Amino acid sequence: MNNNLTVIERDGQLLVDSREVAEMISVKHFNLLEKIRGYIQILENRKINSLNFFVENSYTVDGNKRPYKYYLLTRKGCDMIANKTNGEKGVLFTAQYVTRFEEMETQLKKQLVPSYMIDNSIQRAERWIQEQKERERIESEKLLLEQQVTEYQPKVEKYHQFLDADGLMDIGSLAKVLNIKGFGRNKLFTFLKDQKILMANNLPYQKYMGRGLFEVKSVPTSKIGYVSKTYLTAKGADYITDLISKTAS
Repeated sequence: MNNNLTVIERDGQLLVDSREVAEMISVKHFNLLEKIRGYIQILENRKINSLNFFVENSYTVDGNKRPYKYYLLTRKGCDMIANKTNGEKGVLFTAQYVTRFEEMETQLKKQLVPSYMIDNSIQRAERWIQEQKERERIESEKLLLEQQVTEYQPKVEKYHQFLDADGLMDIGSLAKVLNIKGFGRNKLFTFLKDQKILMANNLPYQKYMGRGLFEVKSVPTSKIGYVSKTYLTAKGADYITDLISKTAS
């Protein structure tokens, strides 16, 4: 077992490579990816943000441009893997990632000392540069959020009467908004499947979920308990409306 687990910091988040995790718990990386994909599906179906656990990434090897998938695991993601790994392997993996995360957290805390409190002139200058970069990042994110609010507010207002408390719209409601003769709920579902936006089970493909067009919620039924149901965001409703308009023209 590899006992040198590497913890990296990216955008303020501590992460470990699924390839190293697979080696530590002595399983094939392919099998670990299958498990992680299963966990992500369960989390997303329950409206739990899987990015708090697993962050998809890719890598290439020398002489081959084909990208290969792997995941970066947060501490929560490591917890989930450790809880599903029995025996000595699970114990050793838990001990290793907990120790490494704590070491990295301690190191980062030291780096967060304000520049004016650092006596060493070189270290003070390096920390000051980090502070300026962080301020620029925060300001950039703030501007982006303001732009998104400006962009999406008219769309939210447009569909306001059909949105629920979470800002989501039933697909059947969009058919009513469109008010196109002969284009009801069933035809809209058929259209979305023909466009490869919805799968045969009426759930959206992951790439459209990732673009913020849809959300999937578990809703109660009178017969089988809970089922997964697809809802549109205001952004998604606008996207589908534009798509129908372009297709019809």
